[in-house]
Amino acid sequence: MTTSQIRRPGQRVTSRPASWAPPDQWRLYRAWGDLPRESGLWSRAVCWLLGGWQQLLYIGVTRRTAVARWAEHLDGKTWAGDVACWERDPRVWATEADVLAVERAAIIAERPVHNVAHNGNNPGAVRVRRHLPRHVVRARLRWTARACLWLALFAGCWLAAADVWHGWDAPRNSAVAATVLGGLMWWGKAQSRRPKKRRRVRRRR
Repeated sequence: MTTSQIRRPGQRVTSRPASWAPPDQWRLYRAWGDLPRESGLWSRAVCWLLGGWQQLLYIGVTRRTAVARWAEHLDGKTWAGDVACWERDPRVWATEADVLAVERAAIIAERPVHNVAHNGNNPGAVRVRRHLPRHVVRARLRWTARACLWLALFAGCWLAAADVWHGWDAPRNSAVAATVLGGLMWWGKAQSRRPKKRRRVRRRR
């Protein structure tokens, strides 16, 4: 592989290959693969809410970039075609011994599918995770909770005024009341989270 010399402000000229990370930077990475598509209405709804499920295929360490390491796996690993995405640990280790100790602990705890070393406690089970970003999952769960709250308020208003509203007035008025109550609850919660403004005290001269 050809090397590239890059001069950056405040840095010396380096002759390391372009596929290598900066010196003295060992990193941990994980390879994830997609599971078969879920079947059934309930399973599809759960997968839509939490994101597509994935299994942990491999945990490794490298001093090169993730793309360079991926190319090596594509050339020598039969399971490389099952990889859906790679995840690089944001932490950096200065020595190989430190990163190997962290890798061993991660393999024992997370049980990847294709690791051989330190994976003797894995009876074949796979670890799954949410494929969607966490903020997307939180947003979906938040909107689902709000919908459930609205339905509960709707049913409560309908039952509470069963002797007052008749015909189509009952569901219509219950929906309006549930919407107003839900809006007031959301507004009150938003107001409680807002930081209180400090009153400025004018000093007498």
